[in-house]
Amino acid sequence: MSPEDFRRFSLGSNWLTGLKDTAQKVVQTCRLMVGIHDYEYYYDHMRRQHPGAEPLSREAFYRYCLDARFPGAGNVNKCPC
Repeated sequence: MSPEDFRRFSLGSNWLTGLKDTAQKVVQTCRLMVGIHDYEYYYDHMRRQHPGAEPLSREAFYRYCLDARFPGAGNVNKCPC
């Protein structure tokens, strides 16, 4: 087998990174389907898109998500970012 054929048929050096990214996305999708919000995704979003804003703590984030999903006395209808 020539080196060119080997490169064409091999998985490459970063196939494990692609597999990890896919697995993380599958886990995130499954968590969102059952109503578990992803704090790490929220935190990364806040750091990238809103660098001057202070992100919610983990506890405050989950409380906000619960209040948004099951509104009680307050009217919460917006994402925390």
